[in-house]
Amino acid sequence: MSMGLDEFFVFLSDEDKLKFSQIAEYAIHLGYKPKKAKTQSINYVFTNNKTKAHMLKFSIEKGNPYLKMKFYATKSYSLLFHEGIRAVVEEFNYRYTGCYECGKCKDTLHGYEYTYPDGRTFFRCGSELICLPDFTQQDIPEILDLLQTQHDYYLSKLQIKQLEEKL
Repeated sequence: MSMGLDEFFVFLSDEDKLKFSQIAEYAIHLGYKPKKAKTQSINYVFTNNKTKAHMLKFSIEKGNPYLKMKFYATKSYSLLFHEGIRAVVEEFNYRYTGCYECGKCKDTLHGYEYTYPDGRTFFRCGSELICLPDFTQQDIPEILDLLQTQHDYYLSKLQIKQLEEKL
């Protein structure tokens, strides 16, 4: 079960081990390999060698396990994911919103939108991971679906890039 994540799993309860191992196994099945980040805290980033994309991160922060992921390829998701976007927008007091103009987006913006009940809308760049601190076993099927959709999106972008290079 370790999958190279031994240092991360040491901090987890049995329930969390089950949840995180299901996500890790699925990401590995999609071709994403966990690699320990060179930081003082415990962070494992899952990156795909084929697409060169990272879409998942496991970390221990203040003694607690966190799941951070990308899912902007999906436009419809449950409240857990909407709240994750809201939390990250508010965490930095509405800074780090809007397009960063990094050049990755060509014709449309790739990221997350959060709309407040009063109509204010904020955009968060898709290059950023969204933290989902309070997910449950019941959220696992949706998490795996969102990972699959994001991976399929990366593969489609890779195919387009390869076709353009042949022209």
